[in-house]
Amino acid sequence: MIKTERQHHQRVYELDLLRSLTALCVITTHVLFFTTVLNHSELGTQMQHAIVTSFHFAREVFMFVTAFALVYVYYGKPFSFKRFWTKRGIGVLLPYCMWSALYVWVQAPNQPLGQYIGTTIVDLLTGNASYQLYYILLSLQFYAILPLLLLFLRRTERHPWTVLVASFVIQVLLLSIDYYYIQKGLLAPAGIWQTLAQYRDRFVFTYQLYFILGAMAALHMQQVRAFLLRHEKLVVGGSIAALGALWGHYFLQIRVYHESIAYASTVLQPIMTVYCPAVIAFFFWLSIRWASQREQEGAPTGYPFWRMLSNASFGTYLVHPLILAGVLQWVVPTLSHVFPAALSILFVWSLTASGAAMVSVILLHIPVASRLVGRAHASLPNSALRGWFSNQSGSARATKRLQRSGEP
Repeated sequence: MIKTERQHHQRVYELDLLRSLTALCVITTHVLFFTTVLNHSELGTQMQHAIVTSFHFAREVFMFVTAFALVYVYYGKPFSFKRFWTKRGIGVLLPYCMWSALYVWVQAPNQPLGQYIGTTIVDLLTGNASYQLYYILLSLQFYAILPLLLLFLRRTERHPWTVLVASFVIQVLLLSIDYYYIQKGLLAPAGIWQTLAQYRDRFVFTYQLYFILGAMAALHMQQVRAFLLRHEKLVVGGSIAALGALWGHYFLQIRVYHESIAYASTVLQPIMTVYCPAVIAFFFWLSIRWASQREQEGAPTGYPFWRMLSNASFGTYLVHPLILAGVLQWVVPTLSHVFPAALSILFVWSLTASGAAMVSVILLHIPVASRLVGRAHASLPNSALRGWFSNQSGSARATKRLQRSGEP
C-alpha cells in the first residue's frame, strides 16, 4: 500500500526546471514546424517532421506540471472557490483574454470593430486566436473540474495503480478511435459529438491520463522520487526506446503505408500514450537529479536563473509566436541564402527563445504590464540581475522566500 504524501509547505524545486524546459520545448516545436520550408528535399522534410513529432510531448508535460502543482497545494485542504478563481482569474484568465484580443488584432488590424469583437469572443471560447492558446483553454477547463478531481482522489487514494491503469486504458481507447476512425473519416460524429470531435485537441478529457499522472505524482512525491532515482537506467533507456518506437511508427506510416506527413505526425495518436509518459518520467528524473544537488544555502545549483526563467515561462509561452513571426518574416529570408538549413533553424530558435524570455522577464518587472504574463509586479533589485550570472548570493535569499511560500 502506498502512503499518500501531504507535505504542502515544502518547495518543489523540480517544477521550476520542468516549467522552464517545457516552455523551451514548446518553442522548439513551433520553430521546427514553421521552418520546414528551409528543407529542399523530401527526405529532409520528413526527417524534420519526425523531430517535430518527437517534441509533441511538451503539451503533455505542461498538463502533468499543472495537475501536480494544483493537487500538491490543494489536496487535503479546505477549497475556496472564490479565492481560487480570484487568483486564477487574475493570473490566467485575464492574460488569456488580453493576449487573445491582441492576436486577433495582429492578424487583422483593419477589420471593423463589430467584426473584431465577434471574432475575439469566438476565439476566446475556442482558443483559436493563436495556435498556442489552446493550452490556456485546457488549463481553465482543468481549474473548473479540480474540485471534482480532488474529491475523486480522496475516494481512490488507496488504489493508485487501479486508477492509473484505468486512465491509461481509457487514453489508448480514445486516441485509437480518434486516430483510426475519426481522423480517417471512417466515423462521422453528429450533434454535440461533432463539436467535441472538432475541438478534441483542446478538450480536457482528451488528455485525462496526464492530469491523472500529475495528480498521482503529487500525492506520492517521495515514492516517485525514490523510484526514479533508483531506476535511472530504466528511465533513460525507456525514454530512448520510446523515442525509437515513435520514429519507427512515423516512418512506417509515411514510407510503407504512404500516409501523409500531417497524419503520421499528429499529436493525437495511440503511440503517444506510451511515448509521452516515458518522456515525462525522463524529464521528471532529470529535474529530480538537478534538485538533489543542493548548495550550502539549500537551493539547487543555478536556482536563481531557473527560478527567473520559470516565473517567465507563462509569458514566454504567450509571447513567443509574435517573436517567431517577426523572425520568420524578416530574418529567415536572409538566413536561407547564407547558412545551411540546420544552422538557420538553430539561429531562429535562439532568437525566438531568448527574445520571448527577455520580453517576459521585462514585463514581470513593470507595474500593471506584469499582469500580461500572469503575475504581480516584482521589484528588480541588483541581486536579481546578479542571479543570472552567479547564484551564490541569490540562493540564500531565494531559499528564505521559498520557505515562507506554500505553493510549489
